[in-house]
Amino acid sequence: SFEAGEDMECLESTQENVEKALGEALTARSIAIDYYSGLGPPDLCCLDKIYLRAWLPPDPTTVTPSGFYHWLVGVDCSCPAAVSTYFDSILRAQAKASWYASGEHKVIKATFAVYNAFKRVDVRCEAKFPGKVRTYMVDGKGACTEEVPNAVWEEAYLCSLIRSQQALPNLPSIKFFPSHPMAFDDIYMTLADRYFWEGSKLGNAPGEPLDHEHMNLLTVSLCDYFKSNFRP
Repeated sequence: SFEAGEDMECLESTQENVEKALGEALTARSIAIDYYSGLGPPDLCCLDKIYLRAWLPPDPTTVTPSGFYHWLVGVDCSCPAAVSTYFDSILRAQAKASWYASGEHKVIKATFAVYNAFKRVDVRCEAKFPGKVRTYMVDGKGACTEEVPNAVWEEAYLCSLIRSQQALPNLPSIKFFPSHPMAFDDIYMTLADRYFWEGSKLGNAPGEPLDHEHMNLLTVSLCDYFKSNFRP
């Protein structure tokens, strides 16, 4: 029930999908949590926007918002502060309307979702403009937990890092952030070492027998990373 398209008065250099019903992208993601396999879906950023007319601007609180979203691969989501930095880049990327336009969109709320395949939960960071940042996680039963332990953030970020090393999924409006090799190497090795013995929770790599737990998605990803970067 989503429509793909690019609104030229929304975000510069970011193609977005338009929701038919506000919040449906996050709702669909929440319903699918128990059905994700392997590393799960890419990171997701959902935006609530209002359209403010140029000549007769209304009270923003009376305007019905519209929903937009885009997928992300490779963006820094290591902690709430890093996600807030991405939110800030979104606010700065709001394209100004041309002189002949009837108005422009304004972001009033942003939600970033990153799937933690170790715990099978969706870790989310939500910000309202103006307002505060809220972090929480959602499981497959729809239960929402406000406190997100640091280890859960780290696991979610590690999953995001592994996904960034794989082929981009065929999804509309997906944005890829290439990482700096040295910076990626440092954080990837640190987290992979920290959660190495939890790798079996991710499931085996495609084509590997179920009883070969040592060939899970984490270990295979590490091997592929070493090979592609000529590491011993």
